[in-house]
Amino acid sequence: MEAVKTFKLEGLLAATFTPMHENGEIDLDRLEPYCQHLADVGITQIYINGTTGEGCSLTLGERQQMVEKWIEVGKKSGRIKAIVVQVGALNLHDSITLAKHAVKAGADAIATVPPLFFKPPHLDYLVKYCKEVASVAPTTPFYFYHIPGATGVEANIEDFLKAGVKEIPTLVGVKFSSKDLVDLIGCVYVDAPHRADNRFNMMYGCDEKLMAGMVMGAHSGVGSTYNFMSSTIHRILDNVQKGDMVAARKDQYLVQQACRVMYKYGTMLGNNVSALKAIMKIRGLDLGAARSPLRGPTDAELASFKQELLECGMEQW
Repeated sequence: MEAVKTFKLEGLLAATFTPMHENGEIDLDRLEPYCQHLADVGITQIYINGTTGEGCSLTLGERQQMVEKWIEVGKKSGRIKAIVVQVGALNLHDSITLAKHAVKAGADAIATVPPLFFKPPHLDYLVKYCKEVASVAPTTPFYFYHIPGATGVEANIEDFLKAGVKEIPTLVGVKFSSKDLVDLIGCVYVDAPHRADNRFNMMYGCDEKLMAGMVMGAHSGVGSTYNFMSSTIHRILDNVQKGDMVAARKDQYLVQQACRVMYKYGTMLGNNVSALKAIMKIRGLDLGAARSPLRGPTDAELASFKQELLECGMEQW
């Protein structure tokens, strides 16, 4: 349990994609070149089967295959140092199954979204749910994945941490993908006596506001754009740490502009994941389209998308 208490992720974690064949089936063979790409751009920590990874569009078997393959090509090769597996699903039974599998496969930590259909009506319901998931992995660090824009669960996470630390021994932090910076700074100052620095490990998940998240006290960033503009993101972190906010803002604006274009095409294609995968193709690593009901861009849409990215600074990434 001591290893859980001291577990802390810093720097960048790429929220990884799930490569797909043209018929919508997962393509495990593309993980090897994908993993090498991440290593080449300085990414050594990943968050898999989350929103970017289309986790809730995959079967249990597919999600387990993704975990096993990432462990094989990433951890065993030494290119990936830390793997966090998102195990949240539509029902508790599946989440527990995925949590047990992730631990057995060799994941460094697990995370879960809240229930997505029958949503927890009160904070104590959410804490109880997370406790049940975390309890099947009693020696593995556990994160709550807070993404209210997707889940519709608008819990106050400062209060969740205050309650959760009393019930969930392995609770080490949050993947905080909310733009509520008031709640984020509250989380940073929650007293958590099981951690040496009295702070939970906060991973900020809004790419276009990473600088603000780090200033507010987040320890790391988890994002989709880190797959293709990690140099820009690394500069943001470096300059925030050095106190050069002018330089950090310049690069944050570059990310924001890229996200604005991405959101435009994400709306067109059904979700931002489709647009993000299209950017990977534009950048030279084709991971396939997103699974139905989402779709990939036509050739004309892809060409237009590329031109708009060039106009907003893609060559500076």
